[in-house]
Amino acid sequence: MKNLSITDVLQRSLHISIDEVRPLVKYLDMSDDVLKRSPRDAAEKIAEQLRKTGSNDIATLFRGSGVEYDEIVLDVGEKLKVKEVKKGKSVADNEGAILVKLFEDALDQMSEEEKRALFQSMGIKGYDIPLAATGTFIFQQLLRHYGGFATYRVSLIVANMVARALLGSGLTFATNAALTRTIGAMLGPIGWIGTGVWLAVDIAGPAFRKTVPAVVHIAMLRQMLQRRVSIGLVGHGSTGKDAMLGAVFNLKGNVNPVAGSTAQAMKYEIGDKGNATVINYPGFGDFRASVAKETDENLHRTDVFVMVVDIARGISGTELEILEKLKNFNLPILVCLNKVDLARSEADRASLRKAAMERLGTALKNYPPSNLKKGLSPFVETSFDPDPRLGLTKEGADKAHKWIVACLEEHGKTPDALPPFSEAAQA
Repeated sequence: MKNLSITDVLQRSLHISIDEVRPLVKYLDMSDDVLKRSPRDAAEKIAEQLRKTGSNDIATLFRGSGVEYDEIVLDVGEKLKVKEVKKGKSVADNEGAILVKLFEDALDQMSEEEKRALFQSMGIKGYDIPLAATGTFIFQQLLRHYGGFATYRVSLIVANMVARALLGSGLTFATNAALTRTIGAMLGPIGWIGTGVWLAVDIAGPAFRKTVPAVVHIAMLRQMLQRRVSIGLVGHGSTGKDAMLGAVFNLKGNVNPVAGSTAQAMKYEIGDKGNATVINYPGFGDFRASVAKETDENLHRTDVFVMVVDIARGISGTELEILEKLKNFNLPILVCLNKVDLARSEADRASLRKAAMERLGTALKNYPPSNLKKGLSPFVETSFDPDPRLGLTKEGADKAHKWIVACLEEHGKTPDALPPFSEAAQA
């Protein structure tokens, strides 16, 4: 994710939500009509406009489609006097340095009461940060507390601060409710400061008023692409999807023995970092009908699919159709062969496993995203909700969790967004 070109960052962001890219279009004084194009075409047009704007700002002769984005980032860093922005460093690292500098400057202008309100909104409780300390010291403490997620959260704060100062309103995020609430709270103590920080910057000219907010916004989009995690849970009715939520993520789902009890896409926030969700899709086989719009939007935010099948019931034609539809998204797919505890004997279990893997394996043959470099099989035998009268324990939840983490790592995501697997939750 750190090495994505500006066009790729924009294209992927547009696939997730047009609203997340719209402020950038406004910063560059482009028509909103550009967002009606295909994601790739729109991304290329926006990137081209930014390069032309940057070319004017750097005061060079007009060079074809303009200067490269990394030159624009270097120029913004120089004008903002960000010492950490240097030629030879990755664009992502230079973007991050700019975000941190603006955040530290904002902190230096805040009162202790405002800092206290900000830390509370970020979920920092019982953590000793000297409120009179400089912005630089405070960010170092946040970095120690949050790790890589400190820059992620700072990117959301700064991008909102700039949007409020220049556009008159904050940003809309296609993310979970917890993060949205947090950002709203953050804008309380620092929202008023946005204009002051912005006016304090040495603006070199009209073009610079475009390149600074553009770089800030793109930096935020890159952070969101890297840090935001969404897991899509699919399967036929009553296969054990909701039980999977409890076994793997220690969540309380809509466990119901009636097939099709999930009537709409259910989102569950997982972890404490505010950027990871599991989406339980309803009747995935007919998603283009009754739940088309909502499901389609969520699908474009999905990073990995987990399909739960009832191995005791056998693999139906509907489930094979679901699998074929999932493959169209070219995302990793884990198949949980659930309810193995219902097999009457080990021989019966082996027979059920063989039959299921033969049907599903044929469907997944030569499907690239399932061929993980880490050598993990796309199949896991599970018993997410065994009958307590049989004295059996949950099985396979740890393997499912391990597979999901491995997929996220392999595809450039940060799996530490997920809560670690807890053996205690299995009791």
